[in-house]
Amino acid sequence: MKVSFRKIRAIAGMKLQTILNNTGVMLGPLLALGFVFALKNIMPDLDVNKNGVSFSTNAFVLSFGIVFNIAIAGISMSSGPLAEEKEKNTLRVLMTSSVNGLEYLIGTLLPPLLILITVNIVMIPVSGSSFGEIQFGSYLLITTAASIISLLIGYIIGIFTKNQAQTSLLTMPITLLLTSVPAIKLLQEDLSDMLNYTYTGVLTNYSNRIFSESGYQWNLTDSSVLFGWFVITLGIFIYAYKKNGLDH
Repeated sequence: MKVSFRKIRAIAGMKLQTILNNTGVMLGPLLALGFVFALKNIMPDLDVNKNGVSFSTNAFVLSFGIVFNIAIAGISMSSGPLAEEKEKNTLRVLMTSSVNGLEYLIGTLLPPLLILITVNIVMIPVSGSSFGEIQFGSYLLITTAASIISLLIGYIIGIFTKNQAQTSLLTMPITLLLTSVPAIKLLQEDLSDMLNYTYTGVLTNYSNRIFSESGYQWNLTDSSVLFGWFVITLGIFIYAYKKNGLDH
């Protein structure tokens, strides 16, 4: 399959314009930064390990921020504009042109992904952490992988739903479940192991471990979970894309 960078740039430019013109979508990343700033200034600065239960304010605030940005803002940033394009028939016109599926996927992924990555990086100083203590290379890799997964989930929702109202209705419970992972892992130990197999659970585990004495260590479970979620969401996206006739 040949890929035209000119077409990718055109799609990316159109997608970026759609995102920037959608106030509700752009509010997500700003709210993530705002909530992190507020939590950091409201919560007491704690770093305790008692009776086998550890808690760090910096870890909790950072995990809340990146999960909020990646899950809520990420899914909304892909599902909302796609539903809008379907309502306006922009998507159908685009798909009946010479644009192929890979060009469309890359072009639509790039603008929201760059926004999410930028906010994830800004999140570090806002949360009170430093770039040195969060193992920046691992941080960038894990948050970028999780961002791609969220965007794919959003596109799947956007393809299967008929309009923006239906998209918002379906997006809400999914994002609520994904963003509740840090709190559930902290308060419900019996569910903690199960949540390790969610990609937001990997984000939470990473945030908790970077402030420990040993720091975060890459492991087979986290790597497999991220890779598995990526493969599954990409597969469902391709299926939804073809089933809805968007590959013609």
